[in-house]
Amino acid sequence: MKVVLFGLGAIGTEILRRLVERSHDVVAVIDTDTGKAGKTVAELTGLPLGVRVQQTLAGLAAGAADVAVFSTKSRMADLLPDVVLAVGLGLDVVTTSEEMAFPLHAGGTQAENLDRLAKDNDVSVVGVGVNPGFVMDWVPAVVASASNGPTNIHVVRSVDVGKRRRQLQSKAGVGLTRAKFEREAAQGTLGHVGLVESAHLIARSLGGTFDDSKEGIFPVLGSEDYVLGVRQFVEGKVGACSIRLDLEMSTTSADFDVVEVRGDPTIKLRFEKGVFGDSATVALVVNAIERVASAKPGLITILQLPLARS
Repeated sequence: MKVVLFGLGAIGTEILRRLVERSHDVVAVIDTDTGKAGKTVAELTGLPLGVRVQQTLAGLAAGAADVAVFSTKSRMADLLPDVVLAVGLGLDVVTTSEEMAFPLHAGGTQAENLDRLAKDNDVSVVGVGVNPGFVMDWVPAVVASASNGPTNIHVVRSVDVGKRRRQLQSKAGVGLTRAKFEREAAQGTLGHVGLVESAHLIARSLGGTFDDSKEGIFPVLGSEDYVLGVRQFVEGKVGACSIRLDLEMSTTSADFDVVEVRGDPTIKLRFEKGVFGDSATVALVVNAIERVASAKPGLITILQLPLARS
């Protein structure tokens, strides 16, 4: 595959490393960091690539690449202009943007317009990742498909952020006072993006819509009201089936994931030590790059991405 990579941060660099290992052709690397612009990938990462980092996609000719990969922003609106540009050049798009896992929730009319543009250009746009995109939505959807008439789906993801990158610790509010946590949570700058998208994906897999939804975000507190992490939930219904997703990310959390579907039969699945987000995200992105050409055109979800490579 001929690949354009947007974002040369921690995850983007590991995606790039895996693409090189699998002999894909990385034709361009885009990063808005002025300190990286003009330098070669080899200079910045040590990988054997002489491609120079650009700040924009300007100059890429139509047909020069097959897929654009975005490992940059969580919010759909923040990367939409570049995604539209890539789609206009005839590129399939794979992105780690959490809101793009179920873009109709956050994107509305913009998502509908992007869907039409992708279909007009005969390409696919898909959001992938560990969460959303795997643990709290794709796995429950698969488990629920083996249960007749599921009445309740409950997923718990617990993450020890002490073992994770500082960026995730900051998103979890580690080290803040309780008052500052509550201010930033109210502004939407703290916590995990994508929990409600996971709930919508589960509902879609069951053939319905996610209704009567409620969400909450709370600090995990240590001594003197200093924050050790974040606890979030979303719950609602799809038809007669209740959905509840619980996420805790703190320095005192144990690593595990649990998926339980109550029905006939009731099925409970537990991942001991959890699914490690960074390395699993890299694997999911590269596998999506190798399968997206087989997907139907348009703005799709992980549920519509083929399991088999073309």
